[in-house]
Amino acid sequence: MTCPNGPVDRRWADAVTAAFHDAHRALYGYDFRGKPDQQVEWVNLRVTGIGPIPRPEIREIASTDSDSEPTPVGRRPVYFEDWTNAAIHDRSKLLAGHLVRGPAVVEEFGSTVPVHPGFVASVDRFANLIIEREERA
Repeated sequence: MTCPNGPVDRRWADAVTAAFHDAHRALYGYDFRGKPDQQVEWVNLRVTGIGPIPRPEIREIASTDSDSEPTPVGRRPVYFEDWTNAAIHDRSKLLAGHLVRGPAVVEEFGSTVPVHPGFVASVDRFANLIIEREERA
């Protein structure tokens, strides 16, 4: 059932209620219009909005002078095919250009990113972690 356009006020709600009773009568052959002990209960109301949305500004993060490894905030045993003592990094402290070599874990409020042994995570200027197999000489 589609609701009428316009402000959501008493008149609008009454029009929607009347349309519900009309649809109920057409489908089932009866309705409870005017019966105070059989009120209409609104269970779901869905709204669709269409309009321009400004694109969010993508901020660049501070960078380090050269590709360098950040200082871990700690270490702990982590299972990567076997238990190993992994470096723990706070993602909010990582700068563009930092390299996090596995075995490591990058932690933040909403997620944890494991960096497996043999892999390296590089931090780009938008704080993305790009994880690749580390090249061996």
